Amino acid sequence: MSTIEQTTTEVSTSGLSRRHFIQAAAATGIAIPFAQMFGGSSAGAAGTLRVATGKQEHVAAPWETSGGSLFVLSMVGEWLTWQLPSGKLEPRIAESWTSSADAKQWVFKIRSGVKFNDGSALTADDVVYTYTSIFDKTITKGVSRSKGNYDNILDAKGVVKVDANTVQFNLLQANGNFPYFVSSACYGMCIIKNKSFGGAGWEKTMIAAGPWKMVSHVNTENTVYEKNPYYWDTTFNPGFDRVELVQFVSAATALPLVKTGKIDFVAAMEASDALSLDKTKFTVNTLPAGAGFAHVHMRTNFGPFQDKRIRQAAALTIDREGYVSGVMKGLGGIVGNDSVMDPYNTADKSVPQRKQDLAKAKALMAEAGVPNGFKVDLSTWARDDINKYAKLIKTSFAKIGIKVNLVIDGSDGGSAVYYTYDPYPSKPGKVYQYDNHSWLASNLGIVDWAGRGVPDQYLMREWRSTGDWSGAMLDSRVMDAAIDEYLQALTPAAKKKASKKIQVASLDETPYILAYTSNLITAGRKSLTGMVVNGMGQIDARTAK
Repeated sequence: MSTIEQTTTEVSTSGLSRRHFIQAAAATGIAIPFAQMFGGSSAGAAGTLRVATGKQEHVAAPWETSGGSLFVLSMVGEWLTWQLPSGKLEPRIAESWTSSADAKQWVFKIRSGVKFNDGSALTADDVVYTYTSIFDKTITKGVSRSKGNYDNILDAKGVVKVDANTVQFNLLQANGNFPYFVSSACYGMCIIKNKSFGGAGWEKTMIAAGPWKMVSHVNTENTVYEKNPYYWDTTFNPGFDRVELVQFVSAATALPLVKTGKIDFVAAMEASDALSLDKTKFTVNTLPAGAGFAHVHMRTNFGPFQDKRIRQAAALTIDREGYVSGVMKGLGGIVGNDSVMDPYNTADKSVPQRKQDLAKAKALMAEAGVPNGFKVDLSTWARDDINKYAKLIKTSFAKIGIKVNLVIDGSDGGSAVYYTYDPYPSKPGKVYQYDNHSWLASNLGIVDWAGRGVPDQYLMREWRSTGDWSGAMLDSRVMDAAIDEYLQALTPAAKKKASKKIQVASLDETPYILAYTSNLITAGRKSLTGMVVNGMGQIDARTAK
């Protein structure tokens, strides 16, 4: 077997964006009492690092997790590989990996001496169980939200224990980026104990192998951790005995606590808030964008956007450069081109950038038979940056007669309506002939994605016709063929060739608008060092001091 490098040339050299958590307290009218923010813990206690994160919308358990709960898991969980802020991978439970020449078979060597935070040994059996259980509904008592990561790539039969320290993955098709599929980018796939239940209830114990051990967890409020005494890395020696993740509806709500020293670090914030901080007292860092954050979907199989000319027209109404330089202050993101391929090094830069063109947009609307536009609801959930983006869509679409009514879910993380996962999954064949204002049954909506080092999961779960997280529900043989070509390509040249096909098809079909991709902006007090947040929004406080 030949070794496939642990990093790929397609990772963006400028890094990745992350799933921002900043939610809109002002817009939703929600206020959090100070005591509730800390769940009754002793604010300011010595040896405790306090980090502001966003609200979780689902249970912080591997089979249930999505969105904000990934922050909670990032502290206790450990994966075969870990995605760094650069988008490259770091060995964790897997100390090395190799592949066959055709990239259909991958072998991972499991690190010796790894233990769960209850002191029990982690073995290849635990790894095999983690990756096979998600395919068995009798085990998960439903469908694991992580199963969609592996559609057309892997099934339970393909996960094989070779020996006590070796696990082999036999893939359904070639994939040169498979180490990302066993990384923290698949955030629900932290290694759990053999035969344990990874659904609701797991969060009460959080038995995992990461650097921190859960002390207390209050759903949608806060989680307190202490150092895991059994952590495999013997050099693990942070400057804090405990870490507390405090969930906020809005980063703006956290800022006063940062300024008064009650919060040490904000893991994501808007540019305007970051620019308001005193740079002599606080360190502000930015991580340039990948394909993470806000994707605006327009349903292609039901509702007013079925004609691609209408979708193209809608995309042509947006002043992308003006929004990035004005509202985002040139700090919060970069201009997007309605494709998840563009931020990566395998993108073909010859594909033209889409720009505002109202004359062409109006002509397309007339050709499609709707010269005067129509009314449509835009569904999403309340968060500072999403609220602004939704208003951009509303005012932009109005220029060609599309009258947008904003339907904003103000619940924690959108858990009440938008992110109910009802319906789920978004497979081809069944058409949901209604708009219930949820992510996967809304005619027009905004969903945020975490920043991944390679675009494979966006392509598989959102853009391909078989994707389980496809708000647009695009069913295109051209797009599917281009995606399959990209996923199976093993050289940068082959990937670039396939990427161009995806980019061109994305502009033609326009199932999604990516007017921009966001930057991760973090802030902490000057005396705090060693805090790392990757493109997924996962927090690495192992070297925090």
